Amino acid sequence: MRLGRAGVIALFIAMTAPAGAAEPPRLSVPVRCTLGTDCFVQNLVDHDPGPGVSDHACGARSYDGHDGTDFRVASLRDVARGVDVVAAADGTVKGTRDGMKDVSVRTVGRAALGGRDCGNGVTLEHGDGWATQYCHLAEGSIAVRSGQKVKRGDVLGRIGLSGNTEFPHVHFGLRKDGRPVDPFAYGRPPLACGGGTPLWAQPVPSPGRAVLLRGFADGPVTGAEVDAGTVADRRPSPTSAVVAWVRAIGLEAGDVPHLMVTGPDGAVLAETKPAPLDRAKAQYDLFVGRKAVPGPGLYAARLVVRNGERTVLEDRFTVEIGP
Repeated sequence: MRLGRAGVIALFIAMTAPAGAAEPPRLSVPVRCTLGTDCFVQNLVDHDPGPGVSDHACGARSYDGHDGTDFRVASLRDVARGVDVVAAADGTVKGTRDGMKDVSVRTVGRAALGGRDCGNGVTLEHGDGWATQYCHLAEGSIAVRSGQKVKRGDVLGRIGLSGNTEFPHVHFGLRKDGRPVDPFAYGRPPLACGGGTPLWAQPVPSPGRAVLLRGFADGPVTGAEVDAGTVADRRPSPTSAVVAWVRAIGLEAGDVPHLMVTGPDGAVLAETKPAPLDRAKAQYDLFVGRKAVPGPGLYAARLVVRNGERTVLEDRFTVEIGP
C-alpha cells in the first residue's frame, strides 16, 4: 500500500522520534509459516521522507511510501492450501473487512478498489495507542469480529490476494497513535543507516536475495503460470522440450543473473545471461531451455547471480527424464 506525501512525512517523524512513548509491544511473526522456506519477507518500511526509497538499513528493500512489512508466500497454490495470519500480540479487534475478491490489482485496476487498498483485513488495538493491521487476507477467511479479545498467535484469517496487491501476502502494519512505526528499527536515528530497536519477540531476518520457486517444464513458461503454481505440474518427457525456470526475489542493481542447463553428459544445452540489472527487482523471472530433449537421464540447472566480483546467490536443481 502507498501513503500520500503527508503520510510519508508522518511516518518519518514517528519512526525517528519515540522519546517519551509508551513501551511498545513485542511482536511475533504475523503468519504461520517458516520464514525462508515456505514464506519470505518481501518489502520493508520506506524511511525516505521524499520520493526516493530507503529501508531502515539504507537499502532498497521497499518502495516509495510503503508503510509496513510484507510477508509473502510463493504462489496461489499456497493461498489455496491456506496459510494462517495470526495476531502478533495480545489485543482487541478494532475492525475487520471481508468480502473482497482474491484477484491481482493488475487485473481489476486500482480504481475498482474504491480506496479499499488494504483489501480484506483486521486491525487490532494493543493499548497505549499501539495498533497492528493485517491486509490482503483471503476472501471469507476473517475469523474474528470487532470487540473480540485475542491472544498472540490466535488466527485472524489467511493470506490472500485482495486489495492493492500483485502477489499473495499479508501486509503487516504497526502504528503508534495512528502513525506508522518500523518493527525492525523502532527509534532509528534520523537519516541513519541502521540503528533503532527491533520489536520482534524472536529474530526475523531482513529480506535478501533468494530463490522463491524453480523447476523444469516441458516447454515455454509464463509468469502467470509461476504466479498460479501450476507450472510445477509440467514435467519434461523424452518427447518434449526441457526448460529450466527460476523466480528470484530481492535482486539488486548491478546483479548479473546467469541460468544454465546441462544434459546427462554434462554438456551445456542452453544458457542465458542478461545484462546487469539497472535497478533493484522485488521479483525477477528467468527461463532457458532447449526445444527437444536429447535423451533420457539427469538434467541439471544452475543459477549464479554475481555483482561485480562477488557471487551473491547460487542454486542448483535437477530433473530425471526417463526413457
